[in-house]
Amino acid sequence: MAGSTPLSWLTLKGLACAYRYRGPGSDHFDGKQFYNVPASHHLSRSDFKKWRKERKGNTPQWTWQSLPQSSWRPSAAPSADEIQVTFVNHSTFLLQFDGLNVLTDPVWSNRVSPLSFAGPKRFHAPGIALDELPRIDAIWLSHNHYDHCDVWALREIARRFPDVHLYTGLGNARLCKDAGISKVTELDWWQSADLGGRKLHFVPARHWGARSLWDKRRTLWGGFVFESSAGAVYFAGDTGFGDFFSEIGERYGPMTLSLLPIGAFRPEWFMHPVHMGPDEALQAHRMVQSKHSVACHFGCFALADDAQFEPQQQLEQAVASAGLDDESFRVPQAGRTVTYHQN
Repeated sequence: MAGSTPLSWLTLKGLACAYRYRGPGSDHFDGKQFYNVPASHHLSRSDFKKWRKERKGNTPQWTWQSLPQSSWRPSAAPSADEIQVTFVNHSTFLLQFDGLNVLTDPVWSNRVSPLSFAGPKRFHAPGIALDELPRIDAIWLSHNHYDHCDVWALREIARRFPDVHLYTGLGNARLCKDAGISKVTELDWWQSADLGGRKLHFVPARHWGARSLWDKRRTLWGGFVFESSAGAVYFAGDTGFGDFFSEIGERYGPMTLSLLPIGAFRPEWFMHPVHMGPDEALQAHRMVQSKHSVACHFGCFALADDAQFEPQQQLEQAVASAGLDDESFRVPQAGRTVTYHQN
């Protein structure tokens, strides 16, 4: 593992607002900034200052401990009716289906920050080391926040797998190409692209994008649905809760597998517009008509005020209270591969 070089030229370009979308307006783009639909409260600097003030004295809740490293053992390639999922960390998964190896929101750096010496630091090693990765055919990049878009990792992946094809929202291509990815496809919400002869759809999320204080909502965020031979696979990216889950389910469901975020949800008054908690993730699981769901966005980086194991424990309690079995909505273990079937 490593971090980005302090104040590298890529970081400086980001801080200088070099990465932004320019194009025609739409119902969620006014020509300069993107917006959630329906509109959501935009977190302001005063909101952030209020949260930081409230956080003082709350240290015991958000003090985390380092976890032991997991060891990954590669599995045999999945059959035509199988989807293999390996949790790496945070929102990074290795997905294997239809002869494809896909990474979601690849993060391998020690910190999720523009600096290598400051910012949120990881509490467990990636479940798969970069050098252990199999051939990577595609990357699904949900948005450009540092805990989802790690340019050092993108560089390393591009060096190892020069033919990798990255899919992302509008405005993110330039950053990814500067990081070394030569094949990048930008998509708007509800647009589709070909991946391995099958359809990949970019779908809405309730979030925002930025690499600095001066480029908020200048690039688009979202999730992905892939129509695999084993059924639809949904990666929600990073998102708050909303009715759009029902529309995604109606258009592309039922899902064989969904990857849904559960963490960084406290304090709820501050995080609710952009992050789901475990109870809402379980609602989203139902709304997209998912046979199986796997939790993400927890346990690696302390980004909010929920305790280290709070989202996982709360999800497990919610699943049990709903009368669902453990396989319906799983809390994954880093480095462990799980196989899912369509039927």
